[in-house]
Amino acid sequence: MTDSNDTDIPLSRQGREALAEEAVLNAAMAFAGHVVQDAATRARKVSDASGSGLADAMHRQFLLEAATLCLRRLGEAYEEEARRASEPGLPVDADVVRLLRDASERATEVTGALEGLGDLSLDILDRILDPRI
Repeated sequence: MTDSNDTDIPLSRQGREALAEEAVLNAAMAFAGHVVQDAATRARKVSDASGSGLADAMHRQFLLEAATLCLRRLGEAYEEEARRASEPGLPVDADVVRLLRDASERATEVTGALEGLGDLSLDILDRILDPRI
């Protein structure tokens, strides 16, 4: 594999891994952009039929659900990488493993907070749909 300028300089293992991680991140960001755009389009269609309050609430709920899912997967990825990096025989710095575990814990904490916010948002959506609730 060569560098991004297509020279004959081979990339190290870390360089290849960094490029692969960047490619995955770019793909995830592109996907998230499409998902958010789709949610906004669908919310506009709902607002045409039932008013903008409902559409806004549905859009916010969709964003919360998408963010929760992304953070959950991110936490799992950090934890898996920390587990893999802790395997015997791998030359990984102990500080890196500690940072990976810390990132996993933080992602899990934030996921819990987003789930709570999502529950509140669902309550708001329920009230909009049926004020008797």
